[in-house]
Formats: sequence, C-alpha cells, structure tokens
Amino acid sequence: MPADPAEEPTAPHDPSSPPTSDGPAPRDDWFSHTLPRTLLYAYTWVDDGLQNYMRAHAAFALPRAQSMLMVCIGDGVHRQSEMAKILKVSKQAIRQGIRELEQKGLVEIVADPDNQRSRLVQFTEEGRSIRETARRGIFEVEKQLEQRIGADNVRRLQQILEAGWGAAPDFRDSPDP
Repeated sequence: MPADPAEEPTAPHDPSSPPTSDGPAPRDDWFSHTLPRTLLYAYTWVDDGLQNYMRAHAAFALPRAQSMLMVCIGDGVHRQSEMAKILKVSKQAIRQGIRELEQKGLVEIVADPDNQRSRLVQFTEEGRSIRETARRGIFEVEKQLEQRIGADNVRRLQQILEAGWGAAPDFRDSPDP
C-alpha cells in the first residue's frame, strides 16, 4: 500500500458489477447514467494516467489538489485569490496547497512587480521541469485514449467539451419540478 493515499490508483466503478457496502450504487441507480458521473470518471481516468506517468518519469506524483494548482499556474493564474475562485475552494485551502508545493521546491511566492503589497505564485526551475514532464504525460494519456476509443472520437470529445457552455445554470428563480 502506498504511503500517500493520493498515490493510490483509482479505477472507475464497473457499473455492471454489484455494489459493495462502501462502493458506488448499482447500475440501475439514476446517478450511474448521468453526464456528471461520466465526466467525473473520465477526469479521474485521465488524472490517474497522468499520475502514473509522473511516477514512472519524474519519480513522484502530486495529490490532485496540488496538481490542479500546478494547472492554474501553468495557465497563467498567479494570484491565490484567483485560484480559489477558479477551483471553487477556500483561500485557506489554496494557501495550504501552495505552501506544500513550495516545500517541494516546485513554486515560489514573489512580490507582484505592479503592486508590491501583492504576492504572486510562479514555478521554480524544478517546477517548470515537472510541468514539462506532465505535458509529455498528458500527450501520452491522450495517445492511450485514442488507441482505446479512436482518434476521431477523441477529437469530437475535445470539440464538445470546448464548446461555449456559458455560465452555469442559475435555478434560483425556476419553479420546483
């Protein structure tokens, strides 16, 4: 058993298998046929593949929360308050994750050149190197997906998920069904 539970690989639940007392509900459960469930399992599959690649090629993997912070920084989000908004978590959770990434030598906190009272998070040289390894890992995970479901399906999936969805629905003024 890995020392860090975050390193434990997860596998999507096989909906045709019977439920366990602590496992997912059986196939006839309404949630097993919903898009959010499918998206969650798809995300987990991709992230598990990336974590496996990182263990094989960088000799370590990050917990999902820290991995998501690395994605934010790689996307050009350097303010912790913005990361909290994007990831929909507390600023305290972001600070804790950044502190852990800093202890691992992957990020550093620097003064904002435009506002000396503000602080920005950026990659260290080691963090940039790990990001490059992760980039290669994502390409390898995508190749694996193409082999399993076909390149055309992967392209269609990418196009569908990148379509302009707009803001999340706001149901405050809608009547109950």
